[in-house]
Amino acid sequence: MKPDNASHAIAARFSAAASTYHASATIQRAVAERLSAMLAGNEAADRILEIGCGTGLLTAHLCRLFPHARIDALDMAGGMVTQCRARLAGTAGLFCHLADLNKFRAEALYPLIVSSSTLHWMDPIAEVMETLAGMLTSQGRLVFALMVRGTLAELQSARQRAAPHKPPERRLPTMQAVQAALVQAGLCIEEEREESRRQAYASAGDLLHRLHEQGLTGGPLARSGRLLNRADLRRLVLDYETHYRAGDGVYASYQVAYFRARKA
Repeated sequence: MKPDNASHAIAARFSAAASTYHASATIQRAVAERLSAMLAGNEAADRILEIGCGTGLLTAHLCRLFPHARIDALDMAGGMVTQCRARLAGTAGLFCHLADLNKFRAEALYPLIVSSSTLHWMDPIAEVMETLAGMLTSQGRLVFALMVRGTLAELQSARQRAAPHKPPERRLPTMQAVQAALVQAGLCIEEEREESRRQAYASAGDLLHRLHEQGLTGGPLARSGRLLNRADLRRLVLDYETHYRAGDGVYASYQVAYFRARKA
């Protein structure tokens, strides 16, 4: 898992969207809340590493659940780290780091590593899990949620019809790929589940605007080797409005996978 131009582009896009992300991240907020319920049984953890803290949606839950733990919250996007620090200023034991996971050097291993709505941006997923497993103590746990294939399937289909010659550079991992990556990294899966969430938007234009405000329009999951032009976008919006109506607006689907795994 080597840092490349794609990862830096993703970080730059999220950093630019830091001021609008928190208000627009409806799905990510719901995922963080559900993930926090999975963490309730790990109260004894005294050191926690969070990968991709963003503006602090999950971080706030961690501070509440583990008031006596040291929490190292990492993110590659400077704007996101600034937002997280500001929102949780004065929280004892919280340390926010502007850092790449590959370059972060911890003082000690962690009994608990967590991540919410972030790991799907990192590729290949098998190398990500190997890296995280290497940062866990013996019997340490990795608890995370990520988007898997099927997320924004409607948008992908509309894009395929509107601009078939401009597909995204990369696709989201499948649930099976994540499972295999955990096993390969020597982690025993204790709990796993996949859920579908449907979100309503006022229009296809509103959906694209919200995704832009969350920083989701950059990186290989959205970007093609050739940029979508205005004509492509007009066709995409018209196609989406035609096929994915819901009441007075449109809908989009999100496929979320949750895992709790222990170092064997």
